[in-house]
Amino acid sequence: MKTNYLGPHIAPRITSITIFLTMALMLPGVLLVTPANATAQKTGSDWTEKKCTLYQQFRDQTQAPLKQDDLGAEFLQNEAAFVASGCTARSYVCPISAAELKYANTMSLLMMNAGATGSFLPYACN
Repeated sequence: MKTNYLGPHIAPRITSITIFLTMALMLPGVLLVTPANATAQKTGSDWTEKKCTLYQQFRDQTQAPLKQDDLGAEFLQNEAAFVASGCTARSYVCPISAAELKYANTMSLLMMNAGATGSFLPYACN
């Protein structure tokens, strides 16, 4: 049975020291990335505006072929409130009918294909 030439009690310390030094050396790199985060936050609001613009365009396209009574009044009011907030309010646009569910699914696919996450979408039932 071979033992480490430093002894069995020193080897674990080397691993701990190695991890500590690695983390200490990585810290300046993490700090250098921080200014980029400020820029990312600034463009985050641009992305929110872009998603809202896309949402409105997709909404208009998707609602165009529908009959006036396919989507319920409450559904449309809640969706309008979401858009009026700049697409930032936590709205509950609850699809109840088959047409509303189909519409919500279509909008979800369009928005996700455009790069939005599911958490952006207002479709949820309270």
